Amino acid sequence: MTTLEKTKEAPLDDAGATTAAGSIGKRYYTVVFPFSNAEGRRQVLLGLKKRGMGEGLWNGFGGKVEPQESFDECAHRELKEECGLEASHMRYVGVLYMTRKDGSAMTIYAYTAHGLSGAVEESDEMKPQWFDVADLPYNQAYSEARLWWPTMLSGEFFIARFVFSFSAPIKHQIERVDVSHLPSSSSRNLNG
Repeated sequence: MTTLEKTKEAPLDDAGATTAAGSIGKRYYTVVFPFSNAEGRRQVLLGLKKRGMGEGLWNGFGGKVEPQESFDECAHRELKEECGLEASHMRYVGVLYMTRKDGSAMTIYAYTAHGLSGAVEESDEMKPQWFDVADLPYNQAYSEARLWWPTMLSGEFFIARFVFSFSAPIKHQIERVDVSHLPSSSSRNLNG
């Protein structure tokens, strides 16, 4: 396993939160996967994208990081905007580096969410639905989902790298990273 110190993609602000400040020209996103153990069943809330990039596909909830917004703040904001939920515990679980053969690239910071409050609501962008973790709709998700979702679901921190030709990954690497020796700073309750 590698250590997190070897990956330095974005700057840290003075509180230790990763920010998109100073990253002009790079595209940064977050994606959040809310979890529930209702009735003894481990479930994840996914959203069916209703418009724009990924229309007709299931995914977590997320979007672009706004200027001067931390990735944690973006994750909380997008979760609330896209499905109506708030999370008292947001855990940063991995990062995805996605590049296309034409050189365009995006970085996506992945989170899991627990301690949910609010009512699940459909938004103009997403139609949310709970799925049993053992029965996820991989056939109606991004093609790379079946490659990295299992690692995200395992709870291990990961770094995933994908190279795409059009919408299909032609190369990928998923690395599980031991972060047990690092202090936890990504699980924050932004309300308090």
